[in-house]
Amino acid sequence: MPQPAHALPALLDTDAQPFARTGFLPARAPVLHLPGSFQALLDLIPELAGAYGGGGVRPLIREAAQAWPADLTRASRDLSGDQRDALLSAAAVLMHLYRWDAVPVHPDRFHEVPDFPPALNRLFRTLSAARGLPPCGNLYTLKYLNWRSPDVTPGEPYDAGMLRAGNVQMARVFQAGLAGEQLDLWIQTFVLAEARGQAVLHAGLAALRAAHEQDRPALEAALLALRDAVRAVAREVNVFTRFHVIRTDLWRVYTQPTFGWGLTERGPVLEGASGLQLGATQFADLALGVPLHGPLGRALRHSRAYLPPEQRAFLRAWEPHRYAVRRAVLAWGDTRARDLFDACVQDLARWRVSHRERGSAYLRGDGQEHVMASTGTQFAAGTPHDHAFRQLMDSRIEDTRAQRTKPEPP
Repeated sequence: MPQPAHALPALLDTDAQPFARTGFLPARAPVLHLPGSFQALLDLIPELAGAYGGGGVRPLIREAAQAWPADLTRASRDLSGDQRDALLSAAAVLMHLYRWDAVPVHPDRFHEVPDFPPALNRLFRTLSAARGLPPCGNLYTLKYLNWRSPDVTPGEPYDAGMLRAGNVQMARVFQAGLAGEQLDLWIQTFVLAEARGQAVLHAGLAALRAAHEQDRPALEAALLALRDAVRAVAREVNVFTRFHVIRTDLWRVYTQPTFGWGLTERGPVLEGASGLQLGATQFADLALGVPLHGPLGRALRHSRAYLPPEQRAFLRAWEPHRYAVRRAVLAWGDTRARDLFDACVQDLARWRVSHRERGSAYLRGDGQEHVMASTGTQFAAGTPHDHAFRQLMDSRIEDTRAQRTKPEPP
């Protein structure tokens, strides 16, 4: 029999409120225009697209930065928080472009520490520090602050459920032609997956509340919603990747090699924009009690450094409750609750199996020589890297499946 309920965790009433409408996407739609001289940075980005796919952008960025006002960084303090986020995103894109110079990426770029234009470097580092983020392009700055939709008003609150395929596109496109179209789709993939993650967060919170209130019907309803939400996140990614909306041949050469950052900052290598930073799957792991040991588990925990501070704090607040839902299912849940919990675990594991196969195909290559990278580490096509990646993913898949309440059927 259920015992008297304990006091509800504070995160159910206060900590989760900033994420209720948008999950791990920005709380307000990204700003698309900035006042005064700041707009020049936003306008510069699309002007560089041709050179980024050609002779290189570095001379153009250096020339543009020399014309910026000397007090640009100081003046940025007078912007609103949403405006500073937009400026941070633009500065991150410009640093990203300068870091790689041109695509396809020359192998030497992976071992080079660029001499960034001082005005750009100073602005980017100041804005990154103020936002509590490492000084590199990451999932939040390059993607989650870099989209637009005709159905939301820039700088205003919105509901992530409104975002869907067809009404989201990249705000500041920095590649031209077909490669630019593919980059747009790649950014859409993550924005839409994170938008579906809003439902993962709602369902996980509802499951935790039901566990603490020892409400069996509410727990079953929450687990059903969580199963559907995990499937929806996986579906957004699979539609774009498994069904070849995103072309692997172009993505392998023009997109993926540049999203790792690969430069050191007082010792450690900065990751860049990594899929490990997807808040929806970080939260799903916590809700289902998937441990963070093992190489990929530790990498997931480490990747939280690239999330905004308020998101890191929310995930930390959940940590003491990560096993609460599973324990409730085992202690007083009935067969239906256990079946639903196991379905959530199984769907999260299937998502990881799909990711393993996509990653393996990428590392195997297409029989031609390419520079390939993942979170800043250079790879050459070949089975050793493919084998190592599969081993890493297999360990994470097993960690996930191990949370089932019943043995996996043969």
